[in-house]
Amino acid sequence: MCSNRFSEIVSEVLKLGFDPNCLKFVLAIMSMALNSKPLWEQKVKAFRSFGLSEDKIYAAFKRGPLCMSCSEKKIKKMMGFFVNKLKMKPSMISNCPNLLLHSLEKRIIPRCSVMQVLMLKGLIKEDIGIVYMVTMVEKKFMVKFVSKYQNEVPDVVRAHQGKIEFQGLPIAMEM
Repeated sequence: MCSNRFSEIVSEVLKLGFDPNCLKFVLAIMSMALNSKPLWEQKVKAFRSFGLSEDKIYAAFKRGPLCMSCSEKKIKKMMGFFVNKLKMKPSMISNCPNLLLHSLEKRIIPRCSVMQVLMLKGLIKEDIGIVYMVTMVEKKFMVKFVSKYQNEVPDVVRAHQGKIEFQGLPIAMEM
């Protein structure tokens, strides 16, 4: 990367209000540096296709700069899942953009499948937040939702292993 481009990026990150003394400043620079201007615009367009305004997109970038390091394909895939399968409002996702950094196939869908099984059995309520459920460390998730119920509901283990197809949650979960 030439020094002019780097200077432009630093200037843009400062204009967006990032504090140079914080890690997010470095992450924002890194995220912008990974994208050419046309690629950045494609990613912004991907977010816009879900109804997010440019202000919401940049607010999401400020909350979690690495969201713009995701590929355009991943942005569309993740946003599509959260909006269409989990019935989340796009603005909810922009409030927690780090959700996009997780693996859909290895983490999010298996965990949602576990929640689906437990909700259908009436063992958990909707007051468990999606962000909490997705970002919880694996060991804690296993203890709280899989191990705890595996004797009562053996399907919970199969769901976590991805052997039960996720159809959607029977009730809406909180953010």
